[in-house]
Amino acid sequence: MKSATLKDLSWVTVQLVLLAALLWMPAYGLLPFLAPLRPLGLLVGFAGLVLSGAATWQLQAGRSLTPMPSPRAGAALLTSGLYRRVRHPVYSGLLVWALGMAIAAASGLHFVLFGLLWGFFHAKAAHEEKLLAQRFSGYPEYAARRARFFPSPFQPR
Repeated sequence: MKSATLKDLSWVTVQLVLLAALLWMPAYGLLPFLAPLRPLGLLVGFAGLVLSGAATWQLQAGRSLTPMPSPRAGAALLTSGLYRRVRHPVYSGLLVWALGMAIAAASGLHFVLFGLLWGFFHAKAAHEEKLLAQRFSGYPEYAARRARFFPSPFQPR
């Protein structure tokens, strides 16, 4: 297995910082109208963790799991299970979790962090997809038929 590059480590470090900030930052810029929705936010967050966990399990079962954008040596292109619906279900689950955390915190700061995480995952996924297209000849065709994070009724099959 090739060792992680500094660029790979940088992507993972920023991701961990954003996720940790969503989890541990105190609520700032309280949004009182969201206070009644806090239990719903926790439920949404839990659902996101389940989705992300299921996608992670599927990657591990296929021996393709890595937090790095660069594909693992010997990894296979997954196009079944959750990957049949979207290209990055781990990120999808983490985004759902982050939205749940922002709702549960009822905090403007947490919604800003959610937006930053969304933008970060968009950039990381675009970078990762370039690497996947270099590794797997069928990736561009797969990507053209699947949404990046969330299924769309308008996406061709």
